[in-house]
Formats: sequence, structure tokens, C-alpha cells
Amino acid sequence: MRFLWFLVPILLVPSVVIADDQNIGPSAIAVISGIAGVHDGDGILFGEVEVRLQGIAAPEYWSKREDWGAEARQNLVDLAWGKYVICHLDGTTASSKRPVGVCYVDNADLGYIQVLGGFARDCPKYSNGRYREAELEAREQGFDLSQRYELPEYCGRTDLE
Repeated sequence: MRFLWFLVPILLVPSVVIADDQNIGPSAIAVISGIAGVHDGDGILFGEVEVRLQGIAAPEYWSKREDWGAEARQNLVDLAWGKYVICHLDGTTASSKRPVGVCYVDNADLGYIQVLGGFARDCPKYSNGRYREAELEAREQGFDLSQRYELPEYCGRTDLE
């Protein structure tokens, strides 16, 4: 039996499907899924495509001005690198035309886990408060990222400041 080598490139490309309300919710317009890499504390990679995690802000790992960026990236690596990730895209883009979405590993919301662990903050302008309780719980557990990382202006104001 011969192996069909021409199928290998097809299998390595992330899948993209048009979504409907029944399988991913009304705010998602498409899904991208596949074996993930990690760009930083709020960016998942599918090959060269980076999906920006919707509703969170994490310190930049490359910035000397922002403490905790390397730790935020490493936590997302531990959660998602080499694993099958599903991202529900909302149809918007962040800077550099990156698609934005809520991403999951085994039905666990990666943004929620990043915020709950104190590796990212709720970005209320884009989350509509979806991660507010996770940030409060992180603070109660001693993981108060707000002491080291001020929310970027694009997140809007929060009552947690």
C-alpha cells in the first residue's frame, strides 16, 4: 500500500469553517483550529497565522519595560503549544491584521486561564467583562498582575483599577 504524500500538506494546514449559531455561538463568524504554537501571552499561532485572544491583555514578552511578559508567554506555551486548539473568530482584527477570537483547548477558554493565573488582565472594552471575575479571583489568590502591568489604553477603563 502506497502512502499518499500529496495529502500531507492538506493535513498540516489549519482548518477554517464557516460557523453557525448552533455550534459556536452567535458572536463567532468562523473557526480556525489545528495544532498550535504560541507567539506571546495573548497570541496563538497556526503556522504563520496569529490569532489574538479576545478580551485579554498580557505583558509583551519582548519588552524590557513590561515585567512578567516572559512568564505570560511561558504559561500559554504550557497550555497550548503542540495541542489541538480551536479558536472562534469574531470577525475583527487586532493590530497587524491579526484575527481575534476566543480560543479553547479541551473546552477550556485560554483567555480565562491566562487571567485566572495572573498572566493577563481582563480587557473590558473587548471582553465586555467576560474575564472580570477571573481577574478578581486571581487577585484574591495573590496573583495581582495590576501591580506590575497597567492595562493598555485600548482596553478602556475598568472599575478594578
